[in-house]
Amino acid sequence: MADKKSDQNLQYKEILTKKLKEKKEIIKKLQNKLLKAEKINQEKENLSKEYLEHLKRLQADFENYKKREEKKKIEFIEFAKEGLLNNLLSIVDNLERALDSTKNENNMEAIKHGINNILKEFYNTLDKEGVRHIKTIGYRFDPYKHEAIMTVETNQYPEDTVTEELRKGYYIKSKILRPAMVKVAVPIKRKKYRLK
Repeated sequence: MADKKSDQNLQYKEILTKKLKEKKEIIKKLQNKLLKAEKINQEKENLSKEYLEHLKRLQADFENYKKREEKKKIEFIEFAKEGLLNNLLSIVDNLERALDSTKNENNMEAIKHGINNILKEFYNTLDKEGVRHIKTIGYRFDPYKHEAIMTVETNQYPEDTVTEELRKGYYIKSKILRPAMVKVAVPIKRKKYRLK
């Protein structure tokens, strides 16, 4: 009986040893899977940090780009102003010479001719800058281009037509720089007579 018990104990030991060995193999496999998962997780975390650093560098580069472009824009505007101002200084020089010449010149026609030439030069400078005169007289009133100061009762022009320009208006390229001040035609009102 003792042999039977010892055989049973031996069988239990073998079964337990076998199960223990299987459990150890399962634990080892799980540990390997856990190590692989931790390694993958670490790689993803490193990649995530790398992407975040890359994004921060891109954002800093973009901010620097915006600052450079803003600086270029300001420099371009200043350069554009410089060219315009040089053209205007040329006109100022001519006006000063014209004023000096009036001291010794008694011929009003010569003075008038000189001033007309300076005015032409000024208009040419405005034209180079893209500044154009807004057409008014005989054109239909446009509240975007014209500023109506008065109305005039007339049959000479159709209703809502500009009859007189009081101050010139200008646009630069397609943008209104200053609307023209104008008088606008309205129909003549007929007087009503009352019977007494």
